[in-house]
Amino acid sequence: RSLSRNPLFQVMLALQNVPSAHWQLPGLEVSPLPSGPESAARFDLSVTLVEERDGDGAPAGIGGGILYATDLFDEATAEALADRLARVLEQVAADPDVRLSQIDVLEEAERSRVVEQWSGTAQPVAGESFLD
Repeated sequence: RSLSRNPLFQVMLALQNVPSAHWQLPGLEVSPLPSGPESAARFDLSVTLVEERDGDGAPAGIGGGILYATDLFDEATAEALADRLARVLEQVAADPDVRLSQIDVLEEAERSRVVEQWSGTAQPVAGESFLD
């Protein structure tokens, strides 16, 4: 087994949607530790989404970030993956009952490139049958 890989998974998606707790301890001032950006990827790809809240504690959107292994992904690829994830989440948020098969992961231009340009497998068929 390679020690450079996690034995269980290489991609992590984390949703942080638990409201922050406000601790009150007699005689102590308690505050949460600030979470700063990570500088090294622990996995090949790590996506963290955080449910944001307004001043009253009501949901106010979702923010997040991607951390990736630079020996596997370049910035453009990571951004493309983030865009596709956002596209999927927007469609599910707009219609929670949408079927997975109806979700468009790729934009039309990307779909056209993959299906039409890169899949150039069409070959002319001879006018004769196999039995001739």
